[in-house]
Amino acid sequence: MKSKAVIDLLGDPELRGLAKSVCPKHSDDLIQEIALLLLEMPDDKWRQINEGGYLRFYVVRTLLNMATSKRSNFAKKYNLFNTTNEVPEQIDSEGYDYEKELDVRTLEILVEELYWYDREVLKLWLKEGSYRKVANKVGIPFKSIGNSVKKSLDTIRNNYYGLHLERIVRERFGNSLD
Repeated sequence: MKSKAVIDLLGDPELRGLAKSVCPKHSDDLIQEIALLLLEMPDDKWRQINEGGYLRFYVVRTLLNMATSKRSNFAKKYNLFNTTNEVPEQIDSEGYDYEKELDVRTLEILVEELYWYDREVLKLWLKEGSYRKVANKVGIPFKSIGNSVKKSLDTIRNNYYGLHLERIVRERFGNSLD
């Protein structure tokens, strides 16, 4: 059961796209590392995550941590944060806000992980600036637009703060959170 679920999950095109966007040069290796991590996971932890409905979130969070944390074994193994990868040549590194870049990249990924309808409504709302303008443009009641935007923002906020908190804890206490 675990191996079939892992194969199905890791064959997901959205997950592969996410891996490609956060780690273009080593996206296949990143997917394989996550598969190995899941397959080696203790059965009781697997059941807890899978039956609790958190498997996809766990995989996305793990993927982001592996690819974006300077302390992750994956980042160290593939030398993701050496100076040539970290700062493009045309950018003056003095005064460059790496934390902000990481935050923006994380938020972009979280938006892409939303359900397609909610993602598109959120993008339209950001572009148009009001529920009523979006409702007039697409012919959906403005109350539905508002509910979708609120749900999307809550999801992004909760996932972002969870990832941010975990990153802070990992920086302070290392990777031994299990």
